[in-house]
Amino acid sequence: MKIGFVSRDFNGTFPNITPAGCTYYRCYLPMAVSGVKAALGMPAWDSRYGFGVLESDETGVFGFDKVVLKLIMDRWAPKQIELAKSLGQTIIVDIDDFHDGLTPANKAYHATDPELNKRANRDFYNQVIEAADIVTVSTSFLFNHYLEKVNAVFMVRNGVNMHQFQPRKHNSRNPVIGWAGAVSYRNGDLEQLQEWLPDFLEEHDLKFHHAGHDPEAPSFAEVTGINPERVTTSPIVPISQYADGLKFDIGLVPLSDIPFNRAKSNIKGLEYAAAGIPFVASPLYEYRLLHNDGVGLLAETPQEWRLQMETLLDYKTRRRTAAISRNEVARNWSIDARANDWKLIFS
Repeated sequence: MKIGFVSRDFNGTFPNITPAGCTYYRCYLPMAVSGVKAALGMPAWDSRYGFGVLESDETGVFGFDKVVLKLIMDRWAPKQIELAKSLGQTIIVDIDDFHDGLTPANKAYHATDPELNKRANRDFYNQVIEAADIVTVSTSFLFNHYLEKVNAVFMVRNGVNMHQFQPRKHNSRNPVIGWAGAVSYRNGDLEQLQEWLPDFLEEHDLKFHHAGHDPEAPSFAEVTGINPERVTTSPIVPISQYADGLKFDIGLVPLSDIPFNRAKSNIKGLEYAAAGIPFVASPLYEYRLLHNDGVGLLAETPQEWRLQMETLLDYKTRRRTAAISRNEVARNWSIDARANDWKLIFS
């Protein structure tokens, strides 16, 4: 059995490309822990062999029995799937985001708009999903949404690579609060922080760190209304360097209660916990699951956010909470804990 992981979600320029976040978590890590004979890369196509992966601008590797498609939404992809299946390839489509739930505030909404992008868009993506033999998803929302729309759907939740993160040391009595992410790919999530975060930072004389700053996007300070003088930033980086940007002691996961976010996994909370960073999150279902396992605090109203954050200002509490959360994530929410699930999908 040979499996090809095919994605357009890469950073860099071919042939010097590295997996971006979705490809890393839903292709690279599953491929690594499942022990399958596999290759990962940009899509290649041959009418005699079906889907393959590029090894240069002009040549590809073929001969795959199963193919995992990640964020493939080109207009020709549904027809290619039909032909690949006739050649004997089994087509698996992995879904980690609910593109039909995107809002105009999110940059991806416009990038995948059928009216603006005639080559690759959400409509073609839905056709790709419906044509698959198997669909894998990362959350309960996605599982329930696709249960009656596709041939077979399986849920394997995201797992974090514990080896990627060094646990934070908690000694400071003036903790840095932080958030990791790209401002332009949010759905009105950060604006809710305006109601309490600016005053909270001033009252406790605290700094804030934004990991994932894009100079072409609005700054975190602009979106949330906090004093720019209290903010430090680190840039968007490849996933291999992602952990280096988590230069804070308490993490935030604000999420608006909309379909797109209900479909999101709790990967940001897992990353924080793996890095030894206690966090407070909006109480959406996937974060309630984590909270029930003793990982992360939940807050909905400004008053709840304040109370939970005040709890974590004590460095002894942070140290204890971080240790408990990291151990739980390593045991039940790591990619190693997901290995058997992925092996069953790929067998």
